[in-house]
Amino acid sequence: MRKKIAFTSILIGILFFLNSSQYLSWFYILGQCNDGNYVDFIGQFLGKIFQALGILLFCGYAYFVKKKPSKIIEFSILIAVNFLLTVVTIIPQFRDGIVVTGLLMNIAIGLLYAWYVAIIVDIIDKNNYGLTFGAGIALSCVFSYILYFFDKDYSFITSIQCLYLYALISIGVTVLYVLTLYSYINTTRLVEQSSTYKVASPFSKNYILIIFSALLFASIVNGLGFFQPSSDISSFHISVEAMRLFYTLSLVIAGILNDKSRGLGFILCLVALSFAFALPIMHDNTTGVYVTWVLAYVFIGFISVCRTVIFLDIAKENDKYYLAPIGLFIGRAGEPIGMQFRFGLANNNALLLVVISILFAVTIVLFAIPFTQFYGVNTRSDEEIDYHGVFIDRYQLSSREVQILDELLSGNANKEIAANLYITESTVKFHVKNLMKKTNCKNRNELIKLYNTENRLNK
Repeated sequence: MRKKIAFTSILIGILFFLNSSQYLSWFYILGQCNDGNYVDFIGQFLGKIFQALGILLFCGYAYFVKKKPSKIIEFSILIAVNFLLTVVTIIPQFRDGIVVTGLLMNIAIGLLYAWYVAIIVDIIDKNNYGLTFGAGIALSCVFSYILYFFDKDYSFITSIQCLYLYALISIGVTVLYVLTLYSYINTTRLVEQSSTYKVASPFSKNYILIIFSALLFASIVNGLGFFQPSSDISSFHISVEAMRLFYTLSLVIAGILNDKSRGLGFILCLVALSFAFALPIMHDNTTGVYVTWVLAYVFIGFISVCRTVIFLDIAKENDKYYLAPIGLFIGRAGEPIGMQFRFGLANNNALLLVVISILFAVTIVLFAIPFTQFYGVNTRSDEEIDYHGVFIDRYQLSSREVQILDELLSGNANKEIAANLYITESTVKFHVKNLMKKTNCKNRNELIKLYNTENRLNK
């Protein structure tokens, strides 16, 4: 498992390094001939929005073709198109159309971002999603810093010479992707196909909508509070790549903690967002500028991992591969929206804090529903949890089936269970039927009797 996590993290790290470097080449070329506000709007707002569009295109493709788009030819074509758009964007002869070519390149980057994240569902066990994603993105930040160390004036990544590096990496990641397909994905699918039971999903449509809304509001708050203008880069000699080293640390920590407990990941995400109140006030002097940049990159790691991992869970549990990159889409769409609000409120910190407060309150309310219903703390005693866990492991119950079992043990009817778990009664009946099948019980009374009998025997 460790080898699989390491291999996949390296693949993701190189892929994200390639695409983030291509984006930065475009961004810095824009900054050479335009003022800061224009660069912020085109580069940080439209660029991210077009990446979000690319992610949606991937989701639509995966939804309509009804298969996991892991074909080597498809991936190779996308890598090639992305490289050609990068060439057209960077070559001086085409600089007059750099906005259009750059935005098209960002669509391709969004498609590839989605592809990279989605392969985690195919390769990695869900208990290691956070570490795999966090370590992969952290590795890409380290690669970016190494490049920056040798190119501190950005002369290389804004020149034609960088295309040789991008071509080499593009070929390399294609080969690495092929190796990944044959080494891990095919093996994983054979194991899945050998199983006669399909795990029931604990995520209803209502639940997914609530999660989507909660994470979208969180991303908007993040954009409002943590946005740093591109003028800081020139005025205060800020190194984005150096600052992203702080992001690297938070990504790994957030990945480990999210794998330990998704509920803990939710809490850390909200704690990180709470600093959005302080950062706009601190950004008023040289020291404050540096502090806000550091804190922004420290805290955004917890938010990034949380929203990505949650939708990887949803994609896996629902067997809906096209949902895997939605967490990434939320970040790419929500944060630019928050940034635009920040632009409009740049000179009015009081109103900015009011807006952040309202959106943060809405985020907390939305987060509370999935947290208490699915990621909440179990109130059983340690001894009860041990016996409960034995029963769950013995009959290989899914997360939602465990919830249904707890509701049945409390004597709740289907209608009450549906209301408590925010699902439909038909969904409750579906899970109850699976419970009966797994435990070989004819009705819920027999199930409760079996549970109590086995607990007594275990004691």
